[in-house]
Amino acid sequence: MKDKLIYLTYQSFPSLKANTIQTIDNLNYLSEYFEIELIFPLRNKNSSDDMDVLKNYYNINKNIKVRGEVHNYPFGKIKIFENLLFIISQLLWSKKIVKKIESKNISYFFTRSDWVFYFLARKNKRVVFECHQLSKTRRFVMKKSIKFENSKIIFLNNYLKNDSGIDSQKFEDKLIVLHNGVDSNLFNSNVVKDKKRIIFIGNLKRFEESRNLEFYISTFKNKNMPKDFKFTIIGTPEAEVNRLNKYIKESGLEKNVEVKNWIKRQEAIEALKKSSIGLLINTKNNEHSVKYTSPLKYFEYIYGKLKVVATNYPAHNELPFSNKICFFENENVESFISSLIKADQEDPLNPQDLDSITLSKRSEEIFKFIH
Repeated sequence: MKDKLIYLTYQSFPSLKANTIQTIDNLNYLSEYFEIELIFPLRNKNSSDDMDVLKNYYNINKNIKVRGEVHNYPFGKIKIFENLLFIISQLLWSKKIVKKIESKNISYFFTRSDWVFYFLARKNKRVVFECHQLSKTRRFVMKKSIKFENSKIIFLNNYLKNDSGIDSQKFEDKLIVLHNGVDSNLFNSNVVKDKKRIIFIGNLKRFEESRNLEFYISTFKNKNMPKDFKFTIIGTPEAEVNRLNKYIKESGLEKNVEVKNWIKRQEAIEALKKSSIGLLINTKNNEHSVKYTSPLKYFEYIYGKLKVVATNYPAHNELPFSNKICFFENENVESFISSLIKADQEDPLNPQDLDSITLSKRSEEIFKFIH
């Protein structure tokens, strides 16, 4: 009989955000090892634990139990002081939900929410925290929580681990670095590739700020950009899609660049597989984007036999197989065009050599770490 693992999180489901996709993907594979229940707050009007609603967004394993919990706190309802309200509301909800379930017979807990981690650790529950980014609050909470006997932390890259402020030598057996992974089941079919097609798939804003996609679109006006290159952008929100399409039309680039509204994940994967080069970008305005990210789309790009062109940031250099990435300097037109030309001439990685980045392998590593 499998041990029970509760994934207790302050995330909201369903959502188009990559963090919720990452959570569901990981739970699908962890269900090979554990009896899984996902518990989260119903903290906004779109939150739902209805499996029919969730399956419209995710390929969620039917064996995973899902439970939404009441959230009578201001975050998600009041649009001022959102950062402060997020911290306070998460703290209060986490304390309440941990108290509610602490007496139940549960083997393991998993979370990516600071205060859930702290209150479970303080109760001496066997809990693993997955760290995706850093803040003053998170550093404080992690340093407090890791001192409890049954707490452990997964970091998405080495920069997160090194900058967390935790003594790695003292807590060596309680810390591990595991990058994101790819759901290999999404890549079973073969397609004919458009050898000159560049693609970017994702949210067209990050932390509510523009990803500066106008820069990449504008490079197609440059005389050094090969005329046979095509660029497809698939993303959300719709207002940003419309704004970029207006910019493309005004720039006279309709023949080379297209922006499409968000489509279901399997359709997006099919569009990805037909492309030849995957674009991995972030602006330099946020430390997480520069240093701490481990993007899901990167793993999908390389598993889908795309060559990757990426901004030359520490986080991107930290990725597995980064020696195969064609890097360019941020907002440097000539550097970007040169990286595309170089990528076009490279051979893609073979999926048969990429077992180490699959979610199957990642879940196996998590299982070993938890035990």
